[in-house]
Amino acid sequence: MRILITGGAGFAGAALTKELLKLGHKVTCFDVVAPLMNDALWDMKDHENLSFAWKGLQDIRKEDIEGHNVIIHLAAQADVPMGFKSPLWTVEQNVVGSTCLLDAVKESSGVEKVIYAGSGNEWGRPQYIPIDENHPLTPHNPYSFSKAAAELAFWAYHRCYDVPVVIMSNGIVTGPGMRREIFIFKWLYNILRGLPIVLEGGDQTRDITYTSDVIQAWLLAINAPAEKVVGEKFQVSYGEEHSVEEIMEMCLEECGAKVPIVRTSHRPGEKGQREAFDNSKAREVLGYKPQVGPREAIRLTKEWIVDNFI
Repeated sequence: MRILITGGAGFAGAALTKELLKLGHKVTCFDVVAPLMNDALWDMKDHENLSFAWKGLQDIRKEDIEGHNVIIHLAAQADVPMGFKSPLWTVEQNVVGSTCLLDAVKESSGVEKVIYAGSGNEWGRPQYIPIDENHPLTPHNPYSFSKAAAELAFWAYHRCYDVPVVIMSNGIVTGPGMRREIFIFKWLYNILRGLPIVLEGGDQTRDITYTSDVIQAWLLAINAPAEKVVGEKFQVSYGEEHSVEEIMEMCLEECGAKVPIVRTSHRPGEKGQREAFDNSKAREVLGYKPQVGPREAIRLTKEWIVDNFI
């Protein structure tokens, strides 16, 4: 297949690109990161089946889409803290950028699937537990609002223009190459250097999913028959809820160290947030079988940090 990945230079985009190239697919990496600045794909830069589209989503056109069978939309402003400081820029990237992509896709032919990377952050304070694909979106901060609004745009274009949309959603993702502004990276990095860590709140919960399990789920969706997945949403988290304080204790235990803990209040809007996800639909329809539990995910992430940053 020919596959276009927006945000192909990012954490998930680069990992997925490498797997798709190994499987023999042709991949276009669409990103604002310049080709020779793309460290995450440096070892693949001369691969015969990889091409780069150095471009912003706001300038995407029908010509960029034509010839691709699958579009994977990973490009985003992906950090919650940045959403507090730059909410308008976050909306510009996540909502306007997504709309520009959808507008280009609806004018194109031959696209079998447009897969959107949703976020567990789109559910702030759930109305029921566990959270399944039918749960209403309840965004609770500027970042989660932008991701929820982008998802609604995908559904609108699916209903209005028959854009073949598939939604994939997960909680926090850890592992080699992970985003370094995520609290798990910050904690492990500081603990390994004997520095204090900051705990914001502590009773809010997360569902930790390891990068290889997320990639497995995406590959399953890419390879699934279109009639099986188009118009569907899948929750592809690991499926195990832990409080942020419990996760902190796991990080300390896996590092075998104790450091000062600075306790502060919750981030704005985060008090009461829970990530308790039901992944049974992904298991039944896609054959999704996550293999790496939260503690092992933290251990493997720690080993990557030791090898690359300590």
